[in-house]
Amino acid sequence: MRRTNAITEGAMMLAIFTVLLMVSVYVPIVSIAGALFLLLPFLIYSAKYPAGPALGLLAGAVAVSFIAGGVVSVPIAVMYGTTGVVMGNMIRRQSEGWIVYMAGSLVFLMNIVIQYVGAVLLFDISFLSEFGRTFKQSMLETSSMLGQELPYSEDEIDSVIQYVGALLPTVFVLAAFVAVLLLMLVNYPILKRLRIEVKPLQPFRTVRLPRSILWYYLLFMAGALFARPETGTAWYDVYVNAMFILQACLYIHGLSFVFDFAYSKKWPKAVPVILAVLSILFVPLLYLIRLLGIIDLGFDLRQRMQKKP
Repeated sequence: MRRTNAITEGAMMLAIFTVLLMVSVYVPIVSIAGALFLLLPFLIYSAKYPAGPALGLLAGAVAVSFIAGGVVSVPIAVMYGTTGVVMGNMIRRQSEGWIVYMAGSLVFLMNIVIQYVGAVLLFDISFLSEFGRTFKQSMLETSSMLGQELPYSEDEIDSVIQYVGALLPTVFVLAAFVAVLLLMLVNYPILKRLRIEVKPLQPFRTVRLPRSILWYYLLFMAGALFARPETGTAWYDVYVNAMFILQACLYIHGLSFVFDFAYSKKWPKAVPVILAVLSILFVPLLYLIRLLGIIDLGFDLRQRMQKKP
């Protein structure tokens, strides 16, 4: 009976995935909404059944995606399918919410990297060259619309393009972690309605990153003083990506401090959210929150405030 149920429900999940895939590929207006739920069939099925049937659903999804959408749709099925199977399997084992999130993000990131390398090798596509051409074209169009000359020289524009190219690994990491977080926020409520027990992520205010991040940050800053990162060198690529990730971690830690402070003072929940949005729009506020993260990591400001009578 259980085997029959697994086959029946697997066929149902495969049909749902096919509909969502068709919507994502062929319906431009609602394609984003369809893409947000492509993970759902794999999450539901993997949370109920072992890895064997779940991998069977993944194989079926890959085959159906090739038939329905051609070769272009296969990477989409593999990306969402593998991520959903891993996350669903961990949900079935009752893993902690942050562990499920990290595992799903790493699988999603692996898919992004593999597909990027495959596109470069198979189709000889240089994303950096395409970005550079598009960026320069948009700068020229903007300046012509305003009736002004380009505010930046050719060398400055090339430096920006090289900086973006060096940051490509970090962009992949951020894209994977943000995408999986968004997918969890959208799909987890549906899992709960289907009475699938999932352990939620801990409140953001409880996030505390390891103090070693601060030491790594200081180490790279000191390293840049002794060996200046020159554009085009390996040290430049390592330095740019490491500093970007470390600064993002310090910002996240500082933002969690703001949320925790607002919670302890019983401020309205909208206050820290508004501050988070404003910090993206106003760079000085972003720097201030990052500074709070550095102080909290270095001097355990949160703990000192809790001890204060």
